[in-house]
Amino acid sequence: VGTLAYTFSAMADYIVAGELRGILRRQRMIRAISKLRDHYIICGYGRVGKQVAEGLRVEGFEVVVIELHPNRMTSSELDLVNHIVGDASDDNILEEAGIHHAKGLCACLAEDADNVMVTLSARTLNPQLFIIARSNTHSAEHKLIIAGANQVINPYLIAGNRMATQLTHPNVVEFLEVAMRRGDLELRIEEIVVGENSQLDGKTLAESHVRSETGVNVLAVRRSDGRLFLHLDREFTFNPNDALICLGTPAQLTELAQRAAHQGRWMHLSPGRSEK
Repeated sequence: VGTLAYTFSAMADYIVAGELRGILRRQRMIRAISKLRDHYIICGYGRVGKQVAEGLRVEGFEVVVIELHPNRMTSSELDLVNHIVGDASDDNILEEAGIHHAKGLCACLAEDADNVMVTLSARTLNPQLFIIARSNTHSAEHKLIIAGANQVINPYLIAGNRMATQLTHPNVVEFLEVAMRRGDLELRIEEIVVGENSQLDGKTLAESHVRSETGVNVLAVRRSDGRLFLHLDREFTFNPNDALICLGTPAQLTELAQRAAHQGRWMHLSPGRSEK
């Protein structure tokens, strides 16, 4: 009887200790998340969500993961990755993840309907949030846009196109992949946004002297209304909130970002390496 009582007591202590550790971990996590600003929220930690989170973390950005099933995370991930266990479409959960202070959100759950609900909830809570949503079917893309997604990505379509291009233009794909993902390259492809009243605002490509004074090549420009310009002549005029797709060295890109009123929206330079 004594042995049995001891066994039950030990088991109870183990369970209570485990629950206590979980409670303390959650409290620490919530405190840490509440201090974040301009972070990214990843809804869903499946195969797609893990890659999104890892890519952002490698670049030095703060990430908060929302996952309904914590068993998808390893013990080390539970300790190292900011996360909240819960339904990502729940307003309270999104608020715990700091949605009012977040810079962007990726809805990458397995089901299209779930991503629609997450997108709708996120857009309602933060009208300025940049939202990317996963879509498994073409029919869901329009629904996600209506729900508030800025961009919709079908991972199967992207993978198929990438594999086809890899077969036909392997060197081009390799260059773009390396230029976008490696931080030790001399040349990089970055995105820089033109700030209002900056040195670029209202200037033509010729007047701005971007190429001659900074060494940066502007490959393309996306207007705030979504229009994309690929062939820029000397008279092309920069407007506020234009997103410039640029090729240059880190130093050159930093110089151009400064001319754009320090409002560069970096795609590759991590916060720790940026000289802004």
